[in-house]
Amino acid sequence: MSQVLPEALNQFWEQFTLTGYPNGNIEGTIPRLGLSYQLSSAQLKALQTTAVLLVPPPASPSGLGNLVPPAGYAFFPSSLRAEYVFGATAYTIGNADNAFQIEYVGKTTALLSMTVTGLVDQTASTIAFTPGTQTANLKISVANSANLGLEVKLVGTAAALTLGDGTVYLHLGYTILPLF
Repeated sequence: MSQVLPEALNQFWEQFTLTGYPNGNIEGTIPRLGLSYQLSSAQLKALQTTAVLLVPPPASPSGLGNLVPPAGYAFFPSSLRAEYVFGATAYTIGNADNAFQIEYVGKTTALLSMTVTGLVDQTASTIAFTPGTQTANLKISVANSANLGLEVKLVGTAAALTLGDGTVYLHLGYTILPLF
């Protein structure tokens, strides 16, 4: 059995301390974390073609020995809250199916999704929640989830957001799962 030095373990957990939440927490052995990210008007208008990185890929530190699972880690998003701060003009939405979608970096599988209709097309600041609305029975290969960060995109069948000038604060809750 190999020994893990405390500083190596601390190095591993430090990458998750900048969550935007006071400390995150650990439930059993699974860390529950969160972040807050402000999407500017320019980012919102470009979000259909330019994804925004929310959570960088986890880094495996040296010195953890056999405590690091061979396949690494996967982030599992569990909740999404969006707070739209109205500016002077509401956004025009390309189609009713336009949605914020949380995905693994470089992948297209929806992990969490929230329609933007009724949110960013309003003339007043608005808030929306998606607790527990993940894709039901999502199955994804380890190769398409291991050691990848999380990003947000705007998806839909028609052109994305135009004309608006407000901002959106995304608040994402997620867990870190060891993969073996």
